[in-house]
Amino acid sequence: HALIADHLARGQTAVVACSALKRRYRDRLRRGHDGVAFIFLQGSPDLIRRRMAARPGHFMPGRLLQSQFDALEPPAPDEALTVDAAQRVDQVVRRILQHLGEGRG
Repeated sequence: HALIADHLARGQTAVVACSALKRRYRDRLRRGHDGVAFIFLQGSPDLIRRRMAARPGHFMPGRLLQSQFDALEPPAPDEALTVDAAQRVDQVVRRILQHLGEGRG
């Protein structure tokens, strides 16, 4: 929340990556900040497990992945854009930029 506030106070755009697994966490991050957009990169446990295994030195052990999915409260359409993480990176980026452009009109 403080990092978001700092960037907004300086008029800066930023991307903050975090799990924010529960709605109350996302609500806390956006509290008092207009213009904060959440993007939910939705992927199957198998997809995420494969990607984690491909990252040398990843900070989170794969054995904890299921607990993250168990705790996840997927965001409702009114709180985040959901994007299929299985798409190519350029497709994901295009959809996010399109969404952000729609919110600025």
